[in-house]
Amino acid sequence: MTEAISEIDIAVSADQAWELLGGFDNLSLWIPMIAQSVLQNGGRVRSLTTADGSHIVERLLTFNEEQRTYTYAYVEGPDPVQDYRGKVAVTAVSNNQCRASWGSQFNPIGLSDAEAGERYRSAYASALLHAKNLLEHKA
Repeated sequence: MTEAISEIDIAVSADQAWELLGGFDNLSLWIPMIAQSVLQNGGRVRSLTTADGSHIVERLLTFNEEQRTYTYAYVEGPDPVQDYRGKVAVTAVSNNQCRASWGSQFNPIGLSDAEAGERYRSAYASALLHAKNLLEHKA
């Protein structure tokens, strides 16, 4: 199983960051490649459409508002992975700073563990940097 994780410090409170990052339906607000997100199944499934028209379906596994974390599973889409489990989390560093993380574990298909791990780490880092810029410019 391959593991990929990216973290970034953001100069806003954990609650402010979680307001953006913690919404299971909010990916289109902080990831430029996500054009649309639609919740289904009472909010437990998100159907994503990317800017290039690809379709992704993910299922919410756990959600903890108090700990500012959620986990989800990749159900279908174009990514070459099996058994994907992702996690988004925000932790307080101080009153006005937090650390956001996005990571996953999965079995790559057609890619080496190193290639797949780098691909996902890079994608997570890019999305988290975009979220950081949004949050810090809004504050």
